[in-house]
Amino acid sequence: MNEITPRYYSGWWALLFIFLSFNLIPIPFALSIGFLGDWVYSNPVTVNMNYLGEIKMHPIADNMTSIVSMATLIAFVVWRMRVRNIPLTELGSLQLRRNDLIYGTAFLALFIFLEEIYMLLLGIEMPEGFIKFMLSDPLILGLISVIIVAPIAEEFIFRGFLYSQLTRTKLGPWGAVTISSLLWTIIHFQYEVLILVVLFVFGIFLGYIRMAYKSLSLPIALHGINNAFAFIMAYYFY
Repeated sequence: MNEITPRYYSGWWALLFIFLSFNLIPIPFALSIGFLGDWVYSNPVTVNMNYLGEIKMHPIADNMTSIVSMATLIAFVVWRMRVRNIPLTELGSLQLRRNDLIYGTAFLALFIFLEEIYMLLLGIEMPEGFIKFMLSDPLILGLISVIIVAPIAEEFIFRGFLYSQLTRTKLGPWGAVTISSLLWTIIHFQYEVLILVVLFVFGIFLGYIRMAYKSLSLPIALHGINNAFAFIMAYYFY
């Protein structure tokens, strides 16, 4: 019986595939959510999106769009992997071991401490409009989007799929970590450059965790813990 040969993505096609999927899949959901009624556009918040200037965002509509589109994106990538006979195990282990989580959280705490010093020394503050958007009513949508959906979807895409495909190219593991972290940083274009530097380093940290532990669940957990900490800090201190 012949074995089915996986058809892995080339480096450039993997990057293009993720870039297009990440940007195009949310469009139909963003366009159709208005059919739910005007209530989804209530409580608008003006957010400074850095180079794009000030943009009016809607906590209900935008968070709902993000939640549904990211779930669809994951399903789409899984489907494409199955079509190409790429084993889902390539994404990394989903088993989360307690000791790994303890050590990973300890290193994450050190990273957050150094990050706070960096931002304090350079006088960097998180954009007020974005924080207001994140904490807008209904708060539960912000919690789900920031603490659950973003870590799962972003780690699945960048430290899971993209890393697994790029590491098979001439880039190797460290090249895959670097490129996937760079692309992950780019999607957070709403922040200023000095904050993007922190995000890039954080992406390298998560990529190293993925590489060293061959785990997808651990980067997801640490990403979620980091976002939960940021959410709590924003809620109580901003």
